[in-house]
Amino acid sequence: MVISAIRYTFTDTTHSYDDYLRPVIIDFLSTMIDDSVIDNRKLALTTLNSAAHNKPYLIAPHLQILLPKVYRETIIRPELVREVQMGPFKHKVDDGLDVRKHAYETLYAFVETAFSRMNVLELFSRILVGLEDEHDIKVLCNLMLSKLVVLARDETSKRLNEIGDRFRQTLQTKPKENAVKQENEKYAELTRSILRTSIALNKECSAGVLHAQRWQEYYETIKAQHKSEMATLEKEEAKAAKGGASTD
Repeated sequence: MVISAIRYTFTDTTHSYDDYLRPVIIDFLSTMIDDSVIDNRKLALTTLNSAAHNKPYLIAPHLQILLPKVYRETIIRPELVREVQMGPFKHKVDDGLDVRKHAYETLYAFVETAFSRMNVLELFSRILVGLEDEHDIKVLCNLMLSKLVVLARDETSKRLNEIGDRFRQTLQTKPKENAVKQENEKYAELTRSILRTSIALNKECSAGVLHAQRWQEYYETIKAQHKSEMATLEKEEAKAAKGGASTD
């Protein structure tokens, strides 16, 4: 309850509570992200996310304390993965997925509001792992890559081969023939996310592409296999870029 209450104070974008929060918020968040109760860690991450969006100036100077804890929560914990019997079938349930999702959402918030204070090498290491995680985390990592291609173009270019390898693996893992509608929709959404991110990476990292053979091969493959979707997304991007330029 206390964590939730603190989270809502960050939605007040005035400076009303700043003097009360400033001396205590870092220790408070550090303690709660270390809590043994998984739901408390989840709430602590959503609170940190809210702080990053609404009052980054309270949090940013202390990222060296908070970020290692956020990175830790992006790691898959085998002890939180259990097997559940549903009729004749067995399904794996990952009780740590929501915490990891909140951790990646928090990283995305910091990329937007405090990127200059982040260690790019550590960030990329978790993004590359996240590209092999579950659906929602893959989408979040794609969103971060779309930001990093501008904020850290050189570092992004260096990792094109690794990114392409993970994109290829995800696109090749198609839903089963008996998959329900929701699974097919999620796969279609993720495919679109990957293709859109691939177009941005290929465009912005054009110099790096020349030295990334595996990326080039991957990109040629998706251009051939997803010709219609790629053409549509390229038109959307060109239209958005034109609109942004005219607004400027």
